[in-house]
Amino acid sequence: MEGHYVHAGNILGTQRQFRWHPGAHVGLGKKKYLYALEEGIVHYTKEVYVPSPNNLEAVDLVTRLPKGAVLYKTFVHVVPAKPEGTFKLVAML
Repeated sequence: MEGHYVHAGNILGTQRQFRWHPGAHVGLGKKKYLYALEEGIVHYTKEVYVPSPNNLEAVDLVTRLPKGAVLYKTFVHVVPAKPEGTFKLVAML
């Protein structure tokens, strides 16, 4: 769905386990579904996963990986169609 135009409230994906994680302008529903919070274009990114030291299960998983291995998470973002925080020139100095 990369690059597709969506409206606020559109469901972007359903999942039983976390395969995708909510990014910018994406909400997380009760049953792990992702939905658009803004109207715009869908983009995916893969980012390095660094678990919190407090999450013992995640730390245990990472320490059992082969040396040099890196875990990634896939995030789903919606880039808003209308630019936020646009400036209007009021006067020249």
